[in-house]
Formats: sequence, C-alpha cells, structure tokens
Amino acid sequence: MYSLKDIKERSESEDELVVGYSDAIKLLDIFEQNNTQAHGWEGWLKYEDGKLSHSQKYQGTSDLSALPNTSAISLIRSTIMRAHAEWQEKPEVSNASLLFCITINT
Repeated sequence: MYSLKDIKERSESEDELVVGYSDAIKLLDIFEQNNTQAHGWEGWLKYEDGKLSHSQKYQGTSDLSALPNTSAISLIRSTIMRAHAEWQEKPEVSNASLLFCITINT
C-alpha cells in the first residue's frame, strides 16, 4: 500500500522518512500532489544485521527549499533514480541495502 501513513509506518527511523526505493518514489508523488515542500534526500545503508548508517557514496542533494517545489521534487526524483540504478549495478556495500532519507518542510 502506498498511502503516506503506510509509508511512514515502514520508515526505518521514527524521526525521519527513511525508506526503500519504491516508497521513496511514491512519497515524492504524494508530496507533489499535496504541494508538500521537499528539501532534499540523503542515502542511508541498512546492513543485514539491521544496523543503519549514512552512505558515503550517495550523499543526495543539498537543501533545495529555494527551488519551486515541482523543480525540487523533479531533481530529487531523478537523483534517487540514478542512485538506485547505480546501486543495482554495483552496490556501495555488498551486505547492505540503499535507503533514502527524504527531508520535507514540516
């Protein structure tokens, strides 16, 4: 399911939206539909043992709050898609998965 509530419940962090690729893309769709200002994203790693850390390779974007929301979301979406494709071809860490922490105006 892809409601905002459902995605928040699947977040790996209680304080931030840290989700997998499919949820990240759907979040951006929801934010665009609701005109929720997206500020950027950063990559997180989830290891097989459940440990979380920040990605060294996938730093995401800087603060995009000065851009129109549609432009910010478009840039976030394209860079997340590129990071996901790169990860699928050659993961930064073999025993981890790439997650996406998306920041918004709350």
